[in-house]
Amino acid sequence: MNRQPCACSHCACTVGANALVQDGKTYCCAACAAGHPDGSPCCMKDCSCGEAARPTTDSAASNGVSHELSPP
Repeated sequence: MNRQPCACSHCACTVGANALVQDGKTYCCAACAAGHPDGSPCCMKDCSCGEAARPTTDSAASNGVSHELSPP
């Protein structure tokens, strides 16, 4: 039997009977289908795609913008 992979770019899971179809793509769980908002975990215990999808740096920090106040 041919198993279809989850459409989440960071996920290594295959979709099962509880697969979700969104925008023509098939996902293993709701977290993958939603794009892991706030790093929400995959429904599969051994998969870390939620952590992989989490942004690694603040966009302002990566642009060299400081939000610290300087003393007058």
